[in-house]
Amino acid sequence: MSEAKSDRDREYAALMRAVEASAGEALELARWMSAHPEISLEEHATHQRYVEYLRARDFTVEEGQADLETAFVATRGSRKAPVSIALLAEMDALPEIGHACGHNLSGPASLLAASALVETLPDDAARIVVIGCPAEELGIGKLRLVEAGVFDGIDAAMMAHASDMRRAHRLFLGNRKFEFVFHGRAAHAAAYPEEGINALDGVIAFFVAVGLLRQQLPRGVRVHGIVSDGGEVPNIIPERAAAQVWVRALDETELDDAARRVETCARGSAESTGTRLERFTGSGGSPPMRPNLALAALYRRQLERLGLPETDHAPGAAIGSSDITHISRVVPTIHPNFPIGENLQLHTRAFAEATTSPRGEAGLVEAARALAGTAWELSRRPEVREAVALDAAASL
Repeated sequence: MSEAKSDRDREYAALMRAVEASAGEALELARWMSAHPEISLEEHATHQRYVEYLRARDFTVEEGQADLETAFVATRGSRKAPVSIALLAEMDALPEIGHACGHNLSGPASLLAASALVETLPDDAARIVVIGCPAEELGIGKLRLVEAGVFDGIDAAMMAHASDMRRAHRLFLGNRKFEFVFHGRAAHAAAYPEEGINALDGVIAFFVAVGLLRQQLPRGVRVHGIVSDGGEVPNIIPERAAAQVWVRALDETELDDAARRVETCARGSAESTGTRLERFTGSGGSPPMRPNLALAALYRRQLERLGLPETDHAPGAAIGSSDITHISRVVPTIHPNFPIGENLQLHTRAFAEATTSPRGEAGLVEAARALAGTAWELSRRPEVREAVALDAAASL
């Protein structure tokens, strides 16, 4: 064994020990978050605890990033280091059901990985950047951070997400959000129905048209929606009715085409019912995930080193959408899964309960170890950095 390799092995072992040594504080933070969930853009106490954790480890913290009160950038390490690595720390919970998406695990896991890295690596080996990412559930936090230039100069971005799966490579569907508002004319539904123009007819015709459209859509396209306004009372023909619809796909061309065809359904429904249509684009839409297979392979190598086999789930199995896809368009990005139980579904009370179970806490530590190892290899192996950069260039 060469002396350089021996030194690297010792440093990696020290990194893993640093994760274990600091795990208790991260786990306590995760438990506190579970007991004190804060919804999107109201993560003030969580934000404060994240910032205190990082300042205690000599990170320089800049708060209020991208005009978001709870967003921050915490940095440690030389700007002249060969690589700048962003660890993403989500923080928001869901209304009513708390941390049913597991951000109380993924955020502290990123903090724990960052803590171990700066304890182990010299400042000139890597610039470690922890980015506080609010409002993931609204789909807006990371987009605003990208638009504000927070990821300029970052070479790789990563976080890990709780699941019932363990996979290094995970995709996300692109998402277009629409509201279609149909305007008609009110009338007494029994006495003068012929005087009315029923806006709800426009919405019903629209959903019928979308239902027929589904047969002609590619297998990976998803269209789902709700009637957000169906009128006030049955004896008044509705003068206003509305539908909120999301269109999702992995392939951007298919997403564009499906969104166009759904809009055509809305226009045709308005024309056929004599209603007037207004179209609004909802906030929180996102593009499909742009994968970086070299970075995902690097995370997979950490799982192998830790003796943790991946489950047999495909990268596109059981996926939704996330604002992390905006980051993937500007920086090589991964968003792997770590398991916290069996047969779990996101956004359920059972999932929220699983985050505080022994398997949930073990998952947090697993994620921190694998993230820290991934970042460590990026800092110490130039050929790995080159592979990640080449993969990113090829996907543009």
